[in-house]
Amino acid sequence: MKWVKNYLNKFFDSGAHNSLAVRLWSILAMILGLLAVTFAAAMIMINLNTKKENTIREAETLINGVTATINGNIANYKDISRLIMINQQVMKFMRADEVDPGLRNDTIYGVNDVLNVCNSIDSVFIFRNDGEYISTGKGIYYIDHETMNTGVWKEEIYEKLGGAIIRMNGNYAVFRQSGDQIVTIARAVYDIYSQKRTGILLMNISTKMLATAVGSIENADVCIVSENGTYLAGAKDLADLFDKGYCTGKIVHKDNGDGHFHMVSGYKPDGLPLIILCRVHPSRSRVPIMIIFVLLLLLGAFTASLSMLASYITKDINGPIFELSEAMEDTKRSGWLKKIDVKMPDNEIGQLADSYNSMNEYLQEVLNRLIDKEKAVQRVEMRVLQEQIKPHFLYNSLETISYMACEAGADKVYSALETLGSFYRNFLSKGDREIPLKREIQIIRDYLSIQKLRYGENINDEYDIDESVLDVMIPKLILQPLVENSIYHGIRVKGEPGVIMISAKPENKDLVVTVHDTGVGMTEEQIESILSETEDDGEEDALSGFGLKGTIRRIRYYCKDKDAIRITSEEGEYTEIRLKIAMRSNGEGE
Repeated sequence: MKWVKNYLNKFFDSGAHNSLAVRLWSILAMILGLLAVTFAAAMIMINLNTKKENTIREAETLINGVTATINGNIANYKDISRLIMINQQVMKFMRADEVDPGLRNDTIYGVNDVLNVCNSIDSVFIFRNDGEYISTGKGIYYIDHETMNTGVWKEEIYEKLGGAIIRMNGNYAVFRQSGDQIVTIARAVYDIYSQKRTGILLMNISTKMLATAVGSIENADVCIVSENGTYLAGAKDLADLFDKGYCTGKIVHKDNGDGHFHMVSGYKPDGLPLIILCRVHPSRSRVPIMIIFVLLLLLGAFTASLSMLASYITKDINGPIFELSEAMEDTKRSGWLKKIDVKMPDNEIGQLADSYNSMNEYLQEVLNRLIDKEKAVQRVEMRVLQEQIKPHFLYNSLETISYMACEAGADKVYSALETLGSFYRNFLSKGDREIPLKREIQIIRDYLSIQKLRYGENINDEYDIDESVLDVMIPKLILQPLVENSIYHGIRVKGEPGVIMISAKPENKDLVVTVHDTGVGMTEEQIESILSETEDDGEEDALSGFGLKGTIRRIRYYCKDKDAIRITSEEGEYTEIRLKIAMRSNGEGE
């Protein structure tokens, strides 16, 4: 888009490589990167979770199927064992007082007639209460008579009252000499007429029955082991993963810990001395396509939202901000405060531009006022200098000295000339606008000494100056106009001798200077008129109003406080002008 190109050109031309825009796009890039990583992690987690759930579900299905098959086979073998118990030849054998070879053979034939219907029965043992027994089947067996004669071995069978119990290897009393494992169905035999217990039946089933139950399973490894972990049938390598944790009576799922996703599930069927182990091949598990589609849709929607947000911020926020900043820089380079003439949107950025223009107008107005005040103060200072340097003051002083030359000796003339030179030397002060208080006091002393040459004993001066404030800096000639005002508009008008008293002392962090004269005084209206300040006070008024307005304006400008000067007076008695100036010592010395 064109606006993007223009924006990028402005951005790179401005050198704002650490601007808000850079940070914004960096953050967006990090967010997109985080989203990509999160998406990949979510896919991995979902895939693993889906594999796990599918593996668990398939393992439980397989285990339940194998359990159902084994339970079905066991149920059939239980029925066969019941048929053997009620066989006529077996009942004769169990009831006979004495067992002869003929009865033993007949009983064996009777049992074999029943066993002909099933090939998985490995052998049958029938034990009478007196210890006599018969056996039929395949292979050679070892009988642990000592174990069989223990009360524990028999009691477990007797407690079932003719019901079947399933144990391994004749409840660990009958073993094949070959070492092959057998599953034994044990029953207590009861006479059907007298209901007396006549002996015990042991039917031993080959583990081929278990192998048949797991032999047709595909895409999974199934293994059957005994309660102590002895391998019976199925995938032999799974037997090494057996532990007692699978003997809880419910399906247990465990990771085999080989670093791959190979979950091994185990289950001990109720009433069977067997543990069924199952390992489903995880390659069959896949993440549902709908989940992938939804995640991709969410990722795309979020990415599009971020792109729209970034475009909006770049176009409607960063762009106007760059334009506003460029306009401000142009104003700065111009060296003068002026309005910026850039079209801004009607939002907070536009308000910012309007505020900047308003601030410039206000600053321009303040600067103009300050310049006008500075000019006015300079005019006042110049008028004060002119008043003291203009010829009539100098002529009057020289005329007085000439008169003294005729009437008095050379010493007084020399002293008068020295005082006049000291006055002008301190008065001009090398152009300084601020001088220490002690120099201003010296100007007053010299000025009054010169005036005394004309007015003689009509003017007396007194001083009360605290030595701690002598080095405090004050505006030059801030007191001399007040003393002059006391002479010409106070004491001289009164027509009788008067006193001018000057005091200076610290008060908190301020310097307080008082000029007190015993002249004609002023009315309240005169005081109010002098202290009032209007915008149209012109140059001619600066020294009018008893010679105070210009000095008052200087004091207020210097102190930034309208209350820096106070005037108290009583007509015919006195006038007192009190100044309060913030103390600032002369750091460079006199």
